[in-house]
This record gives sequence, structure tokens and C-alpha cells, in this order.
Amino acid sequence: MNSLIRRCLVASIGLVFIDYQGVSAQTVWDAKSLMRTLAEVKEAQLTFVEHRTSAFLVDEIMLTGRMVYLAPDRIEKFVETPFVENIKIHGDKITIEKISARGGSTLQSFSLSSIEALNTTVAGIQATLSGNFNALTDNYDIELSGDILNWSVLLTPKNPEVSGVIERIAVSGSDSKIKVIETYDADGDESRLNLSYQMMK
Repeated sequence: MNSLIRRCLVASIGLVFIDYQGVSAQTVWDAKSLMRTLAEVKEAQLTFVEHRTSAFLVDEIMLTGRMVYLAPDRIEKFVETPFVENIKIHGDKITIEKISARGGSTLQSFSLSSIEALNTTVAGIQATLSGNFNALTDNYDIELSGDILNWSVLLTPKNPEVSGVIERIAVSGSDSKIKVIETYDADGDESRLNLSYQMMK
């Protein structure tokens, strides 16, 4: 899978936060309920541990760092180990900064709309973060299973160009916390993101 699309996708999908306010016995627990809960989150900060596997790598790679989300469409991912890289997405613009061990850096910025598959992927994730159910279903088929104590969401891209890169995304959690986000690429590469919340409001 294109490494740029992977970094952007993981930066985005790794920030699907839930600020659960309680689901009563009378409340229907479905994808729309989840989106309404997501829409309540205006800001969040967390740390992450990410495990990546690839047919092109002998060993698994583990990344650690932190993330920031500001509603409705600002996403930031700061990789701290084993290398330093900052990815910032705001609306249609993405900026990637790579920092070398000697302190030098390279900066790349461009419009998401210049790459159709990447634009569709990130737009769908921004819709998830902001709780925009209609925008999300424009890009993905959504399958929600389990209950509030042990739930999982499967996102399958509708766009053939996107599905040629990302086969599916699986998100699982309990109550208000997403515990694991897994991405499965069409080429067999996989990523597993474990999240720990520092602040959410």
C-alpha cells in the first residue's frame, strides 16, 4: 500500500473518539446512535501504540506517539518512535513533516482532492469524527455488532478505487472508549492501533 495513504489513513482513523453520555434500555443502539455520540466530541488528546505488518518487512514495526483531534475536521498525529514524523490534516489540506535524527526536517503540503482515493478515504474518516452519518454512508458500508459494553464497527469502502487500497477498517471498544483500530489493506498489509485517552471534551 502507498505509504503516504497509510500514514494519512492511520492518522485519521486513529482519532475516532466516543464521548458516551449513557444509553438507556429504551435507546436504540445502532450506527446512527454511534454517530450522534461521536458528534458530541469537540476536542481530544491521546497516546497510541501502533503495530504494522507487511509482506515487504521481515519484522513487525511498532510506532508510538500522540494524537490530537479538533472538531470538525482537524486531525494531528505525532509519531515519536522509532522515527519522528508529524501529520496534520485540516479540511482539504494535509501537511507531512519528517524530522531526521540530526534535527533536520522536510515538509510536504498538498490538497487531498488532488488524490481521489486519499481524498475519499479521509473525507469518510472526517465524517466519522464529526458524526456525520450521511457523509459517512456516502463512502462506506457500515456494520455495527455487539452492544454498548462490547461493540465493533466494520467500515467497507464503496469506492472501487479506495477499496483497491483499503479493504476494510475494524474498530472495537467498550462503552465510551475505542480500544483497538485495525486497518486491512488490499495488498495484505495490516495495522493495529491501540489507544489511551489523556483528555476528551
